[in-house]
Amino acid sequence: MALGVDATSHATAVANAAGTTLTWNHTCGASATKLTVQATGAKSVLGDRNITGVTYNSVALSFVGGQDDANFVNAEIWKLDSPTTGSALAIVVTFGGTLVDQCGGAISFTGSANAEGSPTGATNTTDNPSVTVADTANGDIVISVLVSDVGPVGATTEAGTLIWEDEDVDSDCDSNAQRQNATGANTVCSWTSASGGNRWAAVGVAIKSSIPPAGNIAWIKA
Repeated sequence: MALGVDATSHATAVANAAGTTLTWNHTCGASATKLTVQATGAKSVLGDRNITGVTYNSVALSFVGGQDDANFVNAEIWKLDSPTTGSALAIVVTFGGTLVDQCGGAISFTGSANAEGSPTGATNTTDNPSVTVADTANGDIVISVLVSDVGPVGATTEAGTLIWEDEDVDSDCDSNAQRQNATGANTVCSWTSASGGNRWAAVGVAIKSSIPPAGNIAWIKA
């Protein structure tokens, strides 16, 4: 089966969350082979904004990659291969502490390999954030997530296909996740946003196909 998108889902963002968990439902179709969760946290305490675990239908996901700005915002990607299929099963993202601006969403895939590319992160205060994701190849689908302390300065717009977004959470930060087809060995994932000198953090990774690309198939002589 060729690599493709199965389904997406999106949590209701919580500002200054009283609890440590962000929960929403996702439905993996019968052919789903991988579930990925993109989540962001914003708070001045590093340990609080970090994610300590993610589950889907009570099964733990594995950490793929993340990027922190060393000041206020943190973005992470988690994954589960061969997820349970069924309607509206719960995703639970657990943060290290309370009073965190919590955002998250998910995208599941069909025809994916178990191994992803190597994740790449970036952080800065420049306008129009971007991260150049390495270890990509034609035929991959690259997913990326951005969190910015841009607040009400301006909107954040993805260059790829939107997975989910939350604008001006607590009038303080924007989060946006996107997907796009890979372009060669390095794929640029970018957003249009006037940061106003505020910090942002982004991380991306390539989802690989379970079918080897043309030219990489080993033929065995009978």
